[in-house]
Amino acid sequence: MAIHLEVDGAYADMSFAPRLSAALDRVAAPDSYGEGPLIRECEAALAKLLGKERAVLFPTGTLANMIGLDRLCGARARRVLMHPDSHVMNDTGDSLASVMGLTAIASKSQGSGFSGDAVRAAAASAKTGKVAQSLGAICIETPVRRRRNEAFPADLLADTIATARQLKIGLHLDGARLPIAAAVAGKTMAEFSADYDTVYMSLWKMFGLPFGAVLAGPVGLLDGIEHDRRRLGGALPQLWPIAAVVLAEIGRLEPDWRRSLEWRDLFMRGISSADGPEAIPAGDFPTNCIWLQPKSDVTTFKARCQEAGLILGDINGERVLIRANPTLLGTLPEEVARRFVELDSSRML
Repeated sequence: MAIHLEVDGAYADMSFAPRLSAALDRVAAPDSYGEGPLIRECEAALAKLLGKERAVLFPTGTLANMIGLDRLCGARARRVLMHPDSHVMNDTGDSLASVMGLTAIASKSQGSGFSGDAVRAAAASAKTGKVAQSLGAICIETPVRRRRNEAFPADLLADTIATARQLKIGLHLDGARLPIAAAVAGKTMAEFSADYDTVYMSLWKMFGLPFGAVLAGPVGLLDGIEHDRRRLGGALPQLWPIAAVVLAEIGRLEPDWRRSLEWRDLFMRGISSADGPEAIPAGDFPTNCIWLQPKSDVTTFKARCQEAGLILGDINGERVLIRANPTLLGTLPEEVARRFVELDSSRML
């Protein structure tokens, strides 16, 4: 059986079907376009997990982010500040502009984050044109996928949040991988989300589902949001399959990610004590991603690992990326480290 170190969750395998089968006793009847007791129970459980008054299921994170930001911005303050490497800026096809009529503004960045000064500069710049504009929302992504899950630095994050509150600018958390951010910060997901008006989390990434996302926030702000979801093509006839699995497994999400980071630490300790690939944390503020730099040719090393059932991530120069994730919790980190050492070609000559 393959060991997946190239992903952040279980979505790379076919495990959803048996997990859904095990959760079927929770399903009294299917929902109709997100209406039904099972969906209400699931959304209430997610709202509690995220520490918000209300949570709403969405088919995709792109749609959840768009609608959440649109609600925060309101009718007039239509600019959204975000990191230049953010997912919304780079990977959603200018959806904010083309679908929602919002203008995405790239902040002046400092590594994987940006500061309160960057917020002040963007807010001031929005008001200097012939037609005055306003900064309606700030979109915080952490960890940052395009920076190999590097976290938004805690000091910059606190400064940015404080500035947003001072200037009365809405705060949206693009928390696609929120359980990772919370575990790294030593907080619950509700504690980590407390500073934000709206929060999105990916369900397919974090629960290993075939689709799904959640948007959470105040009841008043999310009122009638189901109509926006349908208007923009995001109403699915039935959501019960993802709701059933989320309800069955929601209690494991936070502890599994805390244990995944412990697995990462034990793995790095094990491989650093052996004569094999070097393990290097990814970025200045790393989370679950690690660079492996073998003594042998990295392409050959990755191929040899794949043949042995160890699936690795992207190659960059002489290094290959791996990701600690909950699918590894059934393995011993020291044993995985030992296998990497054996597979390094320097030991197979």
